[in-house]
Amino acid sequence: MRYILVFVLVCLIGFRGAFAQQGGAQTLRLAQSIYEQGRLHELPSLPGLKDSEIAKYSKSEQVNAYRLLTLANIYLEEPEKADENMLKLLRTEHFYEPNEQVEPAEFIGLYKTFRTKPVFNIGLKFGANGTIPVLNSLYYVSGGSAGEGKYGTPLGIQVGIVFEKSMFGNSKSKFLNRLTFAPELLYATRTFSYGNTHYFNSSADFKATLRQTWLDFNPLIQLKMNSSKTLQTYVSVGPGISYILNASGTLATTWNNGAGAVSGPDVINTDSYKKIVPSVIGAAGLKFKFGAIYLLAEGRIQYGLTSPVNSSTRTNQQSVFDYAYTIPDYKPLTFMANVGFVYPYFNPIKLKRK
Repeated sequence: MRYILVFVLVCLIGFRGAFAQQGGAQTLRLAQSIYEQGRLHELPSLPGLKDSEIAKYSKSEQVNAYRLLTLANIYLEEPEKADENMLKLLRTEHFYEPNEQVEPAEFIGLYKTFRTKPVFNIGLKFGANGTIPVLNSLYYVSGGSAGEGKYGTPLGIQVGIVFEKSMFGNSKSKFLNRLTFAPELLYATRTFSYGNTHYFNSSADFKATLRQTWLDFNPLIQLKMNSSKTLQTYVSVGPGISYILNASGTLATTWNNGAGAVSGPDVINTDSYKKIVPSVIGAAGLKFKFGAIYLLAEGRIQYGLTSPVNSSTRTNQQSVFDYAYTIPDYKPLTFMANVGFVYPYFNPIKLKRK
C-alpha cells in the first residue's frame, strides 16, 4: 500500500508540472491573441498572468509573459508598471536581448533605460606554457663548454582566478564602452632546460632542467572586439608582476670516459633569483556563452622586462662545485594557452537619467 501511495504522489507531481507547462503555453497563446487584437486593457487581469502563476512556467514562457505585460503597460501609458515588468523580465533572463527588427521602438527604448550588462565577471583560468630564455650574458665554469649549450622548453602550467569589470560601461563612446579592467592572480611554473655535450673539453655531457614557481599579478586591460552576448572576442594587454615562490634545478653530469655520472637531489636555488620581476603581456581570446557562464579560450605572450636572475647572488655553491654550472642572465619569453570560465554577475536596475 505504501508503494502505491508513493507511485500516485509521483504521478500527481508529474501531472501538475505537465499541466502547468500546458497551461502556460495556452495562456500565452491567448495573451498574444488579445495583444494582437488591441485589447490591451484585458492583459494585466488575464488569468495566468499573475506573478505567482507565471513563476510556474518555463523560463522562456516567463520571459514572454513579462514581455507582453510590459508592452501592454507601455501602450496603456502605465510607465511605473512597465518598468516593473521589464525589470522582472531582465531578472528572469539575464541575457535577454530584444529583436530590434521586430519589437516596437517604445519597447526597445524602455529596454535601453535599464542596466542589462553584467556588473562584473569572476572565474577561473588554467593552462600550459613554454618558456624560452632570451639570453643576455652567459657564464661558464667548465672549460671548453662556452657557446656549445642548447636550450629547450619543457611545459609549465598556470592556474588562477580572474576578475573583469567594465571601465566605462555607460560611455557613449563605442571604444571606451568596450574596455574592461581584467586583473588576474595566477600560480605559474616556468621551466627551461639546458644541455651541453662539451663539458670539460668534451669529456662530459651536462644536462639541467631549471624550474621556478611564481605568483603572478596581471592588471590587464581587455578590449572587446564585438558586443555579442553569445560569442565574444577580445584582446588584452598590460603589465605583469611576478613574485618568486621557489626555484630549483635538476642537474646531472655524465662522464664519457667511463667514470660514471654525478647527480643527486634537486638543487634549491631560490636565492639566485630576484623576488619581483616585471613583464608585459599581450593576449587574444574568445568567450562562448554556455548556460549561465562563459567558457573561454585564449593564447598569450609574456615577456620579462628584466632578467629574473639576481647578479649578486647568482652563484649557488652546490651547482658550481658539484656540477660546474651557473645560471645565465636572460629574459623569459613565455607562450601560454589558457582555458577556463567566467561567471557574469547581473543586477539589472533602472538607470538614472542625467
